[in-house]
Amino acid sequence: MNLPTSLSDFEGCWDLTRTIRDARAAQIVQADGQANLHRVADGLIYDEEVTLHLPGQPGMKGTRKYLWRNSGQGVSVHFDDGRYFHTLKFGTARANDHHDCPPDSYDAEYDFFDWPRWSVRWIVNGPRKSYEMNTKYQIR
Repeated sequence: MNLPTSLSDFEGCWDLTRTIRDARAAQIVQADGQANLHRVADGLIYDEEVTLHLPGQPGMKGTRKYLWRNSGQGVSVHFDDGRYFHTLKFGTARANDHHDCPPDSYDAEYDFFDWPRWSVRWIVNGPRKSYEMNTKYQIR
């Protein structure tokens, strides 16, 4: 089995597809776009641009940016303002982590079983949130 073993394995441009199952809104949102992971002095910048497809509405553009840093045994993911978000570990086909952002809770499961195709599944719960977000990545 081929697995990512270093931060540099993620460098490049990835096509992505995303499905968001929003229990509160009782709808499914689709998204597609790209994530570009490029080297900077202290890691990689994850720079994402997607088009969100909400039922009955024209497509909407969305962006997000994170800093990925080497943490020895994996990747330490930070928000673009430097705050810590979560960690994913190298050397396993699946990596899990949890992030508390009171009053909300975020659980992630990364799947590298079909590397260099990979995915991440987020389960998000809180007083105003209840959704599952699945994103699949494929190198361009």
